[in-house]
Amino acid sequence: METALSFPFDERGIEKIYLDSREDGRGGLFVPIIGAHKDGHDFIEMAVERGAAAVLSSRDVTELKKKYPEVRFWQVPDTRAALQEIGRYEKERFRGKVIGVTGSSGKTTMRSMLALALSSERRVFQTAGNANSQLGVPITLFQLARSGAEIAVLELGMSEPGEMTRIASIARVDLALITNIGTAHIENLKTKENILLEKLHILDGAADGAALYLNGEDPLLASLTEERIHDLGISLGKRVELHFYRAEEEIPLSAAGHHMQQNAAAALAVSLDLGLQREGVLRALRGFSGLKGRGEKLLSRSGIGILDDSYNASPDALKASLLVLSKEKGRRKIALLSDMLELGERSEELHEDCGAFLSSLPIDRVLLYGEKSLGILRGIRREEKRRGDGRQIPVSHFSNAEELYRELLREAAPGDLVLFKGSHSMGLSRLVERFREE
Repeated sequence: METALSFPFDERGIEKIYLDSREDGRGGLFVPIIGAHKDGHDFIEMAVERGAAAVLSSRDVTELKKKYPEVRFWQVPDTRAALQEIGRYEKERFRGKVIGVTGSSGKTTMRSMLALALSSERRVFQTAGNANSQLGVPITLFQLARSGAEIAVLELGMSEPGEMTRIASIARVDLALITNIGTAHIENLKTKENILLEKLHILDGAADGAALYLNGEDPLLASLTEERIHDLGISLGKRVELHFYRAEEEIPLSAAGHHMQQNAAAALAVSLDLGLQREGVLRALRGFSGLKGRGEKLLSRSGIGILDDSYNASPDALKASLLVLSKEKGRRKIALLSDMLELGERSEELHEDCGAFLSSLPIDRVLLYGEKSLGILRGIRREEKRRGDGRQIPVSHFSNAEELYRELLREAAPGDLVLFKGSHSMGLSRLVERFREE
């Protein structure tokens, strides 16, 4: 029996749901969201003029209905809640298996790699881009119901307490996978134990006996038992089937790094448990070369290697990227790093810890950008002093992106390998594009 909606939703003629009034709205349901700085309701008429077929609104729509009789308007108490209602309704229309992926870092890469592996034998739908939030997941489920897929791989993200519960109660996964528990979003959640608890809420809405795949190389995840999960208040009265995966065999990939091997191990384990053939899965995984901004290998026009990991950064992800840089081939290894954000009161400590980690690696040059990245410099120098072996990595710090870029152009030469890593809002992805074409 399908979930009843609290408003008379009619999906005829609606092919997509969208939030940005600037989009081509033809065949779309426009959902205006009240944000911290803007209220989407102020742009309803713009959305209609760009072709919106239907609109949700928490404001009175009487006059809009008169002015635009060809558009369907639904007045609801809360557009965000109404969108999530639609997501739950659409999820029930999908008869295939839903896999939910979460973790502190690597969610998008894990989701993409798993979808690639499963695609070796099944029709697979996956989250587009990073639509993994309270708004993105319902929109994703609307598309899923129309996809004709057999399996869905959904990315579920969170940044604050309670968010995973809201998302997971909409997605209601059959199988869940957690990549790791790190320090991303620790500003809001305070401790890694709180992050673990929040991530485990991916099981909210899951059926009795749902499978949970955990990275057995992550200390917090490896310590979990079904009893411990119940003690934390998760899946009370329900069975949870635990599976631990580890990168114990080298799986041929085009993307480098132990964290990529962990993802591949998870993709292989899930695929085999779902009945897929090992050879076909491995053949598919061999084609995975990384995602744009998430560990992708590139080459500049002048022959300088690029490790583009510029999409985002957390301390654990930065360490993984630095390890990749240190092990890859290159005349000189250059790390271009910027601030890591949302680390709260532990920001200075975590930046310094990454600097100490970097100082032990065979990296030839470090370029830092942003105020918080000074902590990386302090960590490097502190560890060098403690070690006392006389080795000192040349490090330059910049508060201006243009000065940083000019120094990179002077420094890098053909045959070198440059890692770009930092939080998304620091804008390193723009430098990657410029540098690649320079």
